[in-house]
Amino acid sequence: MASLPITKHVEVKKMNKKLLATAVLAALTVSTVSAFAAPVISGDARILAQKNDGEHTYIDTRFRLNADAELGDDIYAHGRIMGIDKQGPQYGLNYAEAGTGLSGASINIEQMYIGAKIGMVDIKAGLQPVEVGHGLLADINGIEGLSLATTAGNVGAYGFAGRSGTDDVVAAQLNTTVENINVGANFLKKESTDYWSINANTKVATNIKLAGEYVKNDTDNKDGYLVKATVGEVAKKGDFNYAVSYRNIDTGAVDAGWTKNGAFADSKGFRLEANYKVGTNANLNLYKDFVDQVSDPSIHPDQMRAELTVNF
Repeated sequence: MASLPITKHVEVKKMNKKLLATAVLAALTVSTVSAFAAPVISGDARILAQKNDGEHTYIDTRFRLNADAELGDDIYAHGRIMGIDKQGPQYGLNYAEAGTGLSGASINIEQMYIGAKIGMVDIKAGLQPVEVGHGLLADINGIEGLSLATTAGNVGAYGFAGRSGTDDVVAAQLNTTVENINVGANFLKKESTDYWSINANTKVATNIKLAGEYVKNDTDNKDGYLVKATVGEVAKKGDFNYAVSYRNIDTGAVDAGWTKNGAFADSKGFRLEANYKVGTNANLNLYKDFVDQVSDPSIHPDQMRAELTVNF
């Protein structure tokens, strides 16, 4: 192959240097822009069929959309909106009349906060979830306030202070691992009512887990507990597990609107549950209660539910 003349060779080298400089500049520009790139979008959709004892079966459809953005210097933003068509007599809504186009659906902002990681502390300010323990004490979204979370070794700590409606809210959680048992202590104060709980969970065999939580309303001197055994894993498509739980929860021991499942309040008895991994991002949950109302054992507030959730 013939070589280039010296002048052409010099021009090519200069051109290559320009191209290299341009490429480096472009890379730096892309790197800078990527730090403030569009938010990462994720979410989930579900359809739920539920039958409460003595009531009509109703269908609940829900769609949630998350947006997460890194703002640089360990500062981030998170938001989540939820659209839901929750209908049934117990919610004061009727099902849509055919041909009207009316669904009774509502859209609201469930979460919206700014976060910052300062050393070992994660700080969040804004509309956020409050979940302490296994959810028997509190598992709720959309509480305005400030939270701090940190982990040191195998000890984790969480604190929250905010407001829900007209109620001042304070929550705290401390958890650790002793041998192969995860244990936690939790506190919740809603205005003038104090609640606390202790919880534990462990794996006793390859596919067998045990969990339990005790909760007490210190203000009204009411308490309750829930224990649960789960067999199996739902890690991949086709997997399933099943569980049985028993609960005995006094009236007022938990806040029905804040506990993980409102059916837990004022109830005593068993729940049979199963989960099936329909697909990589899809799960089917089924459960059926066999319970009595603690305050009036002649009432059986059984709940039966089938819920399909798809994450994306």
